[in-house]
Amino acid sequence: MDLLFFGMCLLALAALLGRQRRGPSLAFGSVDAIVPAYNEAPCIERSLLDLLRNPYVRRVICVDDGSTDGTAAVLARMAAQWRGRLLVVSQRNTGKGGALMAGLAHATAPQVFLTDADTRVPPDRAGLGYLLAEIEDGADAVGGVPSSNLEGAGLLPCIRATVKLPMIVIRRTCQQVFGGAPFIVSGACGMFRTDVLRRHGFSDRTRVEDLDLTWTLVAHGCKVRQANRCIVYPQECNTLREEWRRWRRWIVGYAVCMRLHRRLLPTRFGLVCIMPMLLVVLVGVAVYALHWTSLATAHGPLRGLALAFFPWVWVVAVSGLGTISAVHHRRPVLVPLASLAVVYVLLAYAIWVVHGLKGLVTGREPARDKPTRYAHVVD
Repeated sequence: MDLLFFGMCLLALAALLGRQRRGPSLAFGSVDAIVPAYNEAPCIERSLLDLLRNPYVRRVICVDDGSTDGTAAVLARMAAQWRGRLLVVSQRNTGKGGALMAGLAHATAPQVFLTDADTRVPPDRAGLGYLLAEIEDGADAVGGVPSSNLEGAGLLPCIRATVKLPMIVIRRTCQQVFGGAPFIVSGACGMFRTDVLRRHGFSDRTRVEDLDLTWTLVAHGCKVRQANRCIVYPQECNTLREEWRRWRRWIVGYAVCMRLHRRLLPTRFGLVCIMPMLLVVLVGVAVYALHWTSLATAHGPLRGLALAFFPWVWVVAVSGLGTISAVHHRRPVLVPLASLAVVYVLLAYAIWVVHGLKGLVTGREPARDKPTRYAHVVD
């Protein structure tokens, strides 16, 4: 298992080095950005300003999906300041998929960039240019890397950030190489050909509309790619309760998508990108249980628990990933926090056992929960 992980790291590194030679597109002002918004008053202004100042963005289309807080007032003020550049579409609440399709109806650019209202897209970097370069090279959809916005964040987001960025890059690069496409084009960072998105579109039949769309595109033979040099920064949850609800939505949504897209499962994409996610959980739960039982017998329950969850191989591996994240975020504290990322492994395993397997059998999902937003810290 350890050799497999390090092999994946080397493969991802080789693939990244091979793609470094491709520069960003120079087609400035050729993208419409679509942002769905529901009760995003604390953070939406800063996110939209980043997009409005991005040289690749022709126009920003923000869909107020029936917000009940101060979102509408913020958008009205910004629309007056950015006439011609910011279009605000107001509607009753339909869900994220419906909001995205409402925004798409107003898009005029040949490609659209989709992101979330809590996500920062640095305007002074060429991230969107790397997505656009893949579109120009024949891709129908391209995903970037949703990292973590640590401005104003607490302890949990920092723990999450220790391994999130490098693990997404490693996994999705390997999925692209072996499975033909990344597992998902994230709703926080994805670019699509406008005509392709209109043809296939989003639906609200699941709570993970971005995963559902990605698998739909793969099933229809569309070219879906990953661009790791486009990194954006969505907010993370600050409490375990909100994390549980968010991961529950993701995991149960993934299980439901397996039912909806069962014809994909025996394909190259299914065997490489879809099935391993479930198999790792099933094997992981069994291994952790057996390993802890044997260690508890030999060393006692508490020491056995520590040895089971913090073996030296885990500590070394995640410390390496934490170092990468610490350099990227310029936060040295992420290195010693990296070992605590096991919390998220256990969280995922627990949710799979409690909710995921039930969703896989029944096809039912819990209601969508809204994480608490916090204001971006002004630079």
